[in-house]
Order: sequence, then structure tokens, then C-alpha cells
Amino acid sequence: MDPIKNMISATDPVRNDPSVPDGEAALRRMLTEPREFSDSLPRNVVSLADRKHRRARLAGVLTLAAAAVTAGVLVATNLGALTTAPAPASTVTPTVPASPTVSASASASATPTPTPTATAAASLPAAAGPVACTKDSVAGVQSWFADQLPTARVAACAGDWMALSVQASGGQADAGSWFWMARLADRKYVFDAAQPWANVPGWEQAAANNDGLTAEQSMDREFADKGIPVDLRKALVGAPEPGSLAARGIKTYEELSTGYRVSFDYPATWSLADPSESISMSNGPGTALKDSTGRVVARLADGDTTDWSTSACRNNAPYKVLDSQSMPELPFDPAAPAQGTPRFVFVAMTSAADDGGPVQAGIGVTNRIAGQDGIGCVLDFAVGGPGALKTYSFTDRRPLGGPAWGLYKFKTMEEAAAFTRTQAYKDLKTVITSLTVTKVG
Repeated sequence: MDPIKNMISATDPVRNDPSVPDGEAALRRMLTEPREFSDSLPRNVVSLADRKHRRARLAGVLTLAAAAVTAGVLVATNLGALTTAPAPASTVTPTVPASPTVSASASASATPTPTPTATAAASLPAAAGPVACTKDSVAGVQSWFADQLPTARVAACAGDWMALSVQASGGQADAGSWFWMARLADRKYVFDAAQPWANVPGWEQAAANNDGLTAEQSMDREFADKGIPVDLRKALVGAPEPGSLAARGIKTYEELSTGYRVSFDYPATWSLADPSESISMSNGPGTALKDSTGRVVARLADGDTTDWSTSACRNNAPYKVLDSQSMPELPFDPAAPAQGTPRFVFVAMTSAADDGGPVQAGIGVTNRIAGQDGIGCVLDFAVGGPGALKTYSFTDRRPLGGPAWGLYKFKTMEEAAAFTRTQAYKDLKTVITSLTVTKVG
């Protein structure tokens, strides 16, 4: 019977379950072993309640981990990389609210990437930004500046400088030819008339310099002398107006003493000189003119009472007009004898034995009759003008036909003719033919 009993008991799922204790064995231990009572379960047996708590804690940890990963993805998606520049001080960066399922103890177990806070952004200095290039940004040290500022116009700003174009006042003759300079300090462009950089001449004065400089070269020198960066000159005050004489490298001289405006243009690299530096036999107000080499090439004079055409004849010799250009706009006295229409001429004459020959030549404006049949005596380069203008000339005015007369000396007529093809001659002719004489008033 025992074998059959054993086979049946082996198929019993309750009795055969090792997790179910053997009742008979337990009863036997209770009767034979020492008595010991305890409410505790054996160490290798876990109660059902503890097992439920353990499973709940494990589920909570997994939930927290998933929430932390989700929050990190959302922060990265919405805020971008955390290495970007922090917001300006005036901007508060909002923080991402924590998930309601995340507790303080759970957050400690995860290490999320820190998010910039408003406190960190506020510790950075505020950006100043550019100062407006307007008259509202200008302040004057002197009290009179506020009254004059409305008449000024902002030309430009560059670096820490502002240039204002102003109309001349206080007896200055060059209206509109000054620039006031203001320097940036404490977020204001400050104009201080006591500073050497406070003003620079305008383009009219720059072009009128008598130092053999172009207008731009003269302006660059002004900037350098007054401590303003020369490389900012073009940005601050620009350049002469395109097409103007200054832009073309040309200057203008004028003389007004006889009631006539007598003027001419000349290259910027040439310069004016005292009339005493000229060997021209002219009198009266005017100026001498030097070329870029420093050589006196002409003398302007008006109101002259000397008439060299009436000089004693010392050289009745052949002459040749090598170049001529009519200048009918120049005034002359039609009542004077032996007068013609004013013209530019370059004339060469065979010299007398005592004048340093063998060929002497003269250049300038004249309306005198030179001679007859190619034979001349005294050739004077001057125009007989009306009224107070009297005799005026723009030449070397050393009449041909006298000892050591004539500014130019050549060995032959061919050499004299070749001179008219040089650039020096062409430049001088351009200057002389620019002469204008107009009555004032």
C-alpha cells in the first residue's frame, strides 16, 4: 500500500509544492524540539506586505528615472544648447517647472544639466549700445555752443568723433567752410572750443593753401596737426565736391584792388609768391606764381602805368609767333592807339649781340601790335585796359628787344618751338589762359 500512497502523494500539487511546509514534520519538531516562541518569520521568508512595499519602491524609482529623462529632452528641445550666451541683464530667463511626480529626494538621485537662471544673467553688465549720430547727442563745454548748434549740420560720425558742418560767422569770409569736431565722452559727443581739435577749415580753405598741397593733402595735415586720426578724415569730412576745382587739384587766386576782379586758376602743387621774387618788369598790385619746382614762372599785375612798348628800340630783329590763342573776353581800351583783341602768345625773337641770345622768348597776354613783316623792335606782353585797370599783365613781362630781356633763352628757333610741346609749357599756358577780368559792381 505504501508504494501506491507515495505515487498519489507525488501528484498532489499542494503537498508536492516545496513552498508549502510539511505538516507532519512541523508537528514532530514542535513536540521534540525545545520550546521557543517568536512572531518573526525566518530570515529566508519574506512577508507579503514587505514584498508589496518593495515592488512599489522599485516602480517609483523607474518612474522617476523616466520623468528625469523626459524633462531633460524637453529642456534641450525648448531652450537649445545651454552653452549659448546668457540673456542680457534686463531679461529674466524662466526656469522649467519640475514634474509633479518628482519628489525632492528623487531629484537628488538624478543629475540634470543646470539651466541658466535670472540671477546669473543679472550679474552681467548691461550692453551700452551705440551713441546716436545726431545733434541730440552733442554737448558743448562753452555756454554759447547751445545757441550756435541749431545752425550746424551733422556731417558724419566715425570712431569716437563727430564732425559738424557750420556756416562761418564773426567776420569769417569763407561761409560754410568750417567743421566743428566733437569727441565722445560719457556717451556724449563733447565740443570744447578750448581744444586744438575743436575745428578744422572746410574744403574751400583747404584748397586755398599756399603750400603746394592738394585740398585733401592739406586736410590730412590739419587732422594730423590737431590730433585727429587721419584715417578717419574721409569718413568724417569726406572729400571735395566731385568736379570742383579742389577735386581736380586746382586753386584760384583773385585780386580786387582796382575795382575789377582779376583772377586765375593754377595747379594745387604750385604756390603764390611775393611779387618781389619775380624778375618781371611790372608794377602794381598782384602776385608772383611758382611752379612745383619753386621757379617763378609768371607775374600778375594790374593798375600798372608803365608802357614798355614806347621804349627806345634796341633790336630791330626777326621774330616768330610760335603759339597764339585769342582771349576776346578780356577787357581793353579800344581808344588806345595800335591796340588789338587780347590774346595769349608765345613769341621768340633773334637776340641782339648784348642780350644773352641767340634767341630769346616771352610768354603771356597782350594786345599790342608786335611789328611789321616779321620784324620787331620792343615786344611788350601787356594789355591796355580801361579806367583804373590801366595796363595789366600776366606774364614774365620782360619785353623782347632789350639787354637780358625775355625770360626764356634758346639756342635756335627750333629749340624754342620744341619747348611748346613740353608739359611744363602746356601747364603754364593753361594757367595764363584761365585769366579772367570782370568789373565789380
